Amino acid sequence: MSKTASKKKLIFKDIIDRNVEENSNTIIKSSSRYNSIDKNSENGIIEVYEHNFIQEIKKICELSEEYNYIGMDTEFPGIVFSENFYYKTLKKNVDKLKLIQLGITLTNEKGEYPKNYPYHTWQFNLKFDENIELYKDDSIKLLKECGINFDKLRTNGINTNLFAEYLTISNLVLNPNIHWVSFQGSYDFGYLLRLLINRELPEDEDEFINLLNVFFVDYYDIRMLVKGNNNSQIGLNKLAAKLEVKREGQIHQAGSDSLVTIDVFFKLKKLGLVDNKKLEEYKNILYGIGKGQDNEETFTYTPIGGMNSNMNYQNSNINNILYLNQLNSKYMNVYNYPMIINNQNNLLLNKNNSGQMQTVI
Repeated sequence: MSKTASKKKLIFKDIIDRNVEENSNTIIKSSSRYNSIDKNSENGIIEVYEHNFIQEIKKICELSEEYNYIGMDTEFPGIVFSENFYYKTLKKNVDKLKLIQLGITLTNEKGEYPKNYPYHTWQFNLKFDENIELYKDDSIKLLKECGINFDKLRTNGINTNLFAEYLTISNLVLNPNIHWVSFQGSYDFGYLLRLLINRELPEDEDEFINLLNVFFVDYYDIRMLVKGNNNSQIGLNKLAAKLEVKREGQIHQAGSDSLVTIDVFFKLKKLGLVDNKKLEEYKNILYGIGKGQDNEETFTYTPIGGMNSNMNYQNSNINNILYLNQLNSKYMNVYNYPMIINNQNNLLLNKNNSGQMQTVI
């Protein structure tokens, strides 16, 4: 392990331990009444809400030293806004909408899950109130049909700023030893980057890619890895079925989808459909973004279905919750360690009501 990674781990452990102690009366004690429903030993997926978030992110940090391949998927409120270019559409939606779930599955370089451990997949459920947030009706309806409990997200979901703070100081980002795997992951990474920088995404697509490469040093998009063969035009579920990859858990939930994603990745490697040469060729290239653009498919993006426009859109205006050694004029310079964390107690959103949402573009 490098010296910078060791420093980062020590900082993370110190902050985690201090917060667990400070919040023991509210987080740890409350977790016991959820344990029976949060863990599912049959499919290896654990539900993570506010009460068990700190404990679980700490476990992931510890396990990721050996199990450093991450299958990742997100659930978000759909595509509400449409622009002329793919990145502009992504930016506008990510800037205005909120992330609902993040799924993370850990494996080692052989695709093996953590040994002697009750689960390998974490489903992070973020705070989301459909009464005030912007979303597309069809998307939320689908997520409800697939079992996502929006009442529980509203009352027990993880505060997004708390989530961003601990994700930033964890071992998962800013770490060249961690390998992220997604399927058509531009929106997945976009939402995570939006949380990590705590501001709107860059106007410039190249700047967006540069920031991605800082926080997620090594990442792959399966959609790019199968580009040019018979699998390039099919979705994750059809690809998994074709490769005889069995799904565990519920489709269209981030935990299960992250598990399928990493299993498909290693099945492609096992069958020789993805080799080291292809991994090097398509490293850090996302479908639809930068070198991953396909003019016929991703130049424009038109949303399908209706949206919920009868609501108030609320935007966070809080100060950044983390600071690094150097800041440039627009974004955090994350190249220098150690990181200095502003470990503030009050991480609640300071919402600024900007009025009723008008008709979408």
